[in-house]
Amino acid sequence: MRLFFALTFSPAARAALRQAQERLRAFALGARYPGEETLHLTLAFLGEVPDRLVPQAAAVLEGLALSPMTLRFSQAGPLSPEEGLWALFPEDCPALFALQGELAARLEGAGFPLPRRPFRPHVTLARRVAFPGPAPRGQDLLPRPLSVPCGRVSLLRSQLRPQGPLYTELAARG
Repeated sequence: MRLFFALTFSPAARAALRQAQERLRAFALGARYPGEETLHLTLAFLGEVPDRLVPQAAAVLEGLALSPMTLRFSQAGPLSPEEGLWALFPEDCPALFALQGELAARLEGAGFPLPRRPFRPHVTLARRVAFPGPAPRGQDLLPRPLSVPCGRVSLLRSQLRPQGPLYTELAARG
């Protein structure tokens, strides 16, 4: 089962994030846009995990130091230009990095190895983005900073499908 941990957002927060996605759509109609219900910020990607280990992964949430935080998104742009990924990026948030660090340490301690790459927090707006004209500037997608309250960490199952991924929440805290 393909698993990851993410900050998940309230319906109101997802609707606010969706506005930036709609602005991007005006520049790149042919891109693949995840549904509003799937918008999230990945904290740790586990990849394929045997079904028998899912309870052990979920148990990592217990005792996680979690306090409500507000992420302020002030940048939008390419995450991976060669893959056509565009995203929103939050401003520096020590609480977010502390949460991700604690979660990663707990996962490693529970026997779940994580990829060795720096944490680059973002919310993916679209995949396979190609522009028929000039690419938008960050302020075209995000004319003013967007503050998004969050405080829920979810363990999500990811099922890849031709029409886009399906995420199922298996456990959550917050």
